Amino acid sequence: MPALLLLLLAVLLLFAAANGYPPTCGNATCGGLTIAYPFWLNSSSASNCGYRGLGLACEGNTTLILPAQSHHRYRVSGIDYDTHSVFLVDDVEAEALNTASCPHLHFNFTIDAGSALQLTQSDSNITFFYNCKRNASWPSAVELTGCPDYNGSSYAFAGDGYTDEASEYGCEAAVVAPVLDAHKKAMMEAPPAARYVEVLKGGFELNYSPHSEQCGACERSGGWCGYRHNQTHGGVGFACFCDGGPTADQCGTYDAFSPPARITSSTVACLGFQNMRS
Repeated sequence: MPALLLLLLAVLLLFAAANGYPPTCGNATCGGLTIAYPFWLNSSSASNCGYRGLGLACEGNTTLILPAQSHHRYRVSGIDYDTHSVFLVDDVEAEALNTASCPHLHFNFTIDAGSALQLTQSDSNITFFYNCKRNASWPSAVELTGCPDYNGSSYAFAGDGYTDEASEYGCEAAVVAPVLDAHKKAMMEAPPAARYVEVLKGGFELNYSPHSEQCGACERSGGWCGYRHNQTHGGVGFACFCDGGPTADQCGTYDAFSPPARITSSTVACLGFQNMRS
């Protein structure tokens, strides 16, 4: 029965191809937000489909986090796939921002080397000086009130370029935070005590490139870029996920990670068809 044997072999080949196509290339949801390519959801899976640096973590099915950016936690408040934008809010400071008129930020926001994300023209900066021994003399300086654990004065400036002056005024720390420029301009009319807290709670915007250089050939060939464990040498390497399974380059090329699936007599025997005869 050669026709039945050929049908069996075709089914096995399709099963092998389906096994090589990761479910992580599909969309996911977290906290009412859709995670779609080129973003991907962190998991214990050996394969991830998406751009390096765009992996997101879902906590409790309610909070979406962009981890390890500037070695600090930022909550994702929105993703706009049409404009290639992601909106972030400082997650660690969220509770303090709800209760204090003196936002105590600990980290300058920086873009990690090689990141697919970049600040946009919609962003602006606010600079904070903490625990200063001398009073700041700039007209643009707004003194913060209710700063815990500080004996000296603390200030906010609607801009950047001030950090080099922190030592001149004997300040303990100077931190620059990105915010949406439209929010900052709108809040300049609010009372100083709540002005900067509200602007920080509005977050800021990052853009991501819709096509990375490494992913270009893969995407043009009809695949989706991602990363998976190298079955031969260990570690994680680039992969192009195609309809027929992942490859190490682009769709239609040989997969250097794993040898092509081979259908042998022992494979057929495992399914109970060892005694098939034509």
